[in-house]
Amino acid sequence: MLITSILGPIVALHGSLLPPPAPHMSIRGALARATGEDIANSPGITPWSDLPPLDGSWRSFGLQEGDSLESAETTPAFGAEGSTRWSVTGMIGADVKDSSNLEYGLGLGVQWFLVDDFAFAPEIRLLGFSQENENAFGGSLDLLFQWHFLNGDGWSLYGDFGCGLLGTNHNVPSEGSQFNFTPQAGLGVTFDVGQDRRWIVGVRWHHISNASLYQNNPGRDSVMVYTGLSLPF
Repeated sequence: MLITSILGPIVALHGSLLPPPAPHMSIRGALARATGEDIANSPGITPWSDLPPLDGSWRSFGLQEGDSLESAETTPAFGAEGSTRWSVTGMIGADVKDSSNLEYGLGLGVQWFLVDDFAFAPEIRLLGFSQENENAFGGSLDLLFQWHFLNGDGWSLYGDFGCGLLGTNHNVPSEGSQFNFTPQAGLGVTFDVGQDRRWIVGVRWHHISNASLYQNNPGRDSVMVYTGLSLPF
């Protein structure tokens, strides 16, 4: 109490003797003084017209140096007409007649959205086959179409269908041929995992047949499950 009683009048006295702080010049006033122009009243000039409105929205606060509202809106919506994506997937399938006959592989695909939610989706696959007699491996080119018939907020449900060409180093199935066609169809779902990337999960009926181009055409039907990532170009 004693210290407060002594210092209080001293602080008040010095405060009354110090001059008041100079008023801060506004940014607009500083620019006017630097350029020698009255920016606010210059004809044909709208002050601050090149700055985004700070309206409290995430778009205003999310803009970084060098960004603009236009660049923030350049990313097309998932499945928009004209957009292009690519995907990488891993897959495994089992023969419906003999579950010990497996097929497994890796796929690299591209999706061109011809119209909203409908894409041409060719895919190149490296495939291996476990089966009776000699196992086999090879590659296929599959020409598929995808229809994302349900497209929600951060997810989509799609169907795909198409056919491909398969070549292997040994017959697939064992009594079949080294060259086959691969008609297929299935369902899948995508989930947004951030930065316009999508996690893919799907299942397909995958048929292998040489369409009777060879003497034997036993065919092979598998249920194939796959998962992977879809990314924008």
